[in-house]
Amino acid sequence: MSSLQTEIIFSLNGDRPDAALLTKAFRRPDGTPDALRCGEFLVAGRERAELLLRKVLGLRGVTAPQAQQAIARAAVDEVLGWRVRLTGAEAVAVLLAAEEVKTVFVYAGTSELSMCDAVERVHGVRLVNGRGDKESAFMAAGASLLEPNRGVAILHGARGLTNAAGAVADARRNEAGTLFIVGMPSTSSARFLPPHGEDDLMGGMGAFADWIWQAGAVPEDPGRRREAARRFVGQLRDGLDSSAQPPTRPAIFGVPQDVAEQRWIPVEDLMRAPAPERPLDLDQPSFDAAFRELRHADKPLFLIDDYALRHPGLRQALDDLSGMLGAPVLQLRYRRGPMMFERLQTSEVANFAGWLNQFSSVHTDLLEACDLLVTVEDRNLYERTAGRLPSCRKIAINTDPEKVLKNEYLDADDVLVIGEAPGVLSGLADRLRRAGRGRAERWWPREEVLSAARVTPEPAAAAIEEGRGAVAGALAGLLGGWDRPVLVDDSQMFGGLLSEHYDDLPPGLRVFGGHGGFVGGGLSYAVGLAIADPRAQVLCTLGDQGFTNSFQGLVAAVQERAPVLFVVCNNGRSVSLTKQALASFGEPPGGRGYLSNVAGFSYCRLADAFGMPAERVPIPIGGAPDELRRAVAELPGVLARAAAADGPALVELVLPADPEVWRGIWITQGFEQRTAVPV
Repeated sequence: MSSLQTEIIFSLNGDRPDAALLTKAFRRPDGTPDALRCGEFLVAGRERAELLLRKVLGLRGVTAPQAQQAIARAAVDEVLGWRVRLTGAEAVAVLLAAEEVKTVFVYAGTSELSMCDAVERVHGVRLVNGRGDKESAFMAAGASLLEPNRGVAILHGARGLTNAAGAVADARRNEAGTLFIVGMPSTSSARFLPPHGEDDLMGGMGAFADWIWQAGAVPEDPGRRREAARRFVGQLRDGLDSSAQPPTRPAIFGVPQDVAEQRWIPVEDLMRAPAPERPLDLDQPSFDAAFRELRHADKPLFLIDDYALRHPGLRQALDDLSGMLGAPVLQLRYRRGPMMFERLQTSEVANFAGWLNQFSSVHTDLLEACDLLVTVEDRNLYERTAGRLPSCRKIAINTDPEKVLKNEYLDADDVLVIGEAPGVLSGLADRLRRAGRGRAERWWPREEVLSAARVTPEPAAAAIEEGRGAVAGALAGLLGGWDRPVLVDDSQMFGGLLSEHYDDLPPGLRVFGGHGGFVGGGLSYAVGLAIADPRAQVLCTLGDQGFTNSFQGLVAAVQERAPVLFVVCNNGRSVSLTKQALASFGEPPGGRGYLSNVAGFSYCRLADAFGMPAERVPIPIGGAPDELRRAVAELPGVLARAAAADGPALVELVLPADPEVWRGIWITQGFEQRTAVPV
């Protein structure tokens, strides 16, 4: 039963319902129409409104279909007869609820107060004070990682949006489909900018969003006002639709304060039955060309980027097609910057051969041997990350063709199929079956290729590998005991350590890393995801630098009792940049103090000040074996206690800064490096 149905039932006071009683729920105590409730009732169209009332009537003993229909129709006619008008803020709130947005994050300023009040009143939407502009934007993006537009943010239209610019840009790079609603200065004061706002702020922010729109002043002329109302409603729906279409990215919708506060939008202009989901249009000639290439290929190979794994159904479709062709499937591995991203497993795709390892001669020989390379949702398959791609024929399947073209591996006669990968892959498999194609034997040495995925140009000592594996294993054990585990990584070296041991992680784990490179964004991403989807069990792995740049997000985490376990890797400094600087410039006299952590800064004491349980566990990897064994044995219990907390909790892992402990993670060699040994 919906919350609105419940409110209607409570308003009946036990009386046998008729049309007049049913409409009582849409009036204020003084008898005047409640515009927001009317809009909420009618927004999905007349048929849905009547259906809602018929369900209420059935629950209250009116079971005859004809009686239900007559009473419901009369009640809807009565509400429509009130000629209700909503404020811009009420229209925003009602439309967000109708589009099934679950959580709205806000750090309000004066121009957003009316929207906050309206959102707080509407059924089915939770309003959360993100306690910061940037944090609210990150939380909305995090809330929308598993499902587009599960969360949106309301941002202040001057200092708030400028403060959140980094978060908006990061959401774009991470392809988080969310809507940022911006409360702009009143149209009457806009000509005095600043201090009320910034000149062409929305235009400047358009660099970070594919869709952007700002409402103009409410027209005085009734005809133009009605046209503007319909445009306002249509644009908000279009913005939500845009951010949900792959590649999912943020959209920005600007609402001036006077537009939000004036009562000018007729309720009937909100009414629309839910539109069916619209699949991305497929370029049929390119699809046909891809089919011909696959049909004649003897040794095809698939190479995917982790962006592909955001698409529901991708694993099954890829398993089907790669199995039919006997083709290996490799996945791009990032070896600098953020390195922990979602990866396939062989339990999901039988022909999955592991991370692409350009430092292994087995993998480079495999690439050279293939006669058709199929890339799927490539964003970053350029030479530094992937090495030299083979010169054979290529098919690229992608929702963002510009990202493929920038990587410069497609020739004029190669095929670019623009479309959602699961549908394209499934369509190709079906067409091959109709053409008489059965399953093919693997043309590649499976075990040899799988082993080569673990080859590294910088092998660490066996004792260090054992210690790193024990840390990763403890986290994997925790995640394996969760029903719906989600890992949000906001680290570099620690994430690289975990990616080395990805095979230990449980099947079904969702992983989101930081493609945008905003050090510190992941903490608020994780908080937003946990708040918006309480069924998810969220682990957020953080570097010490990322935590320092993001702990403001803990305010909302504690406020909302967000079920997030934060695991901070404290290795004393930015080990990644220290390693990069040493490789590039050598060791300067006196070292690089600017890359060290703040002396006296305590992660656990800070968490305690926020009211979060916290524990500190030194893990002396590379140190005395007995001390390491004791620490590793202690770690699972510490993690279990933290995970059982009612709300957020923090575990600080103190790991050595010694470069040998991190050997093989953050590769400084270029693609030309070929010397490598197996781990």
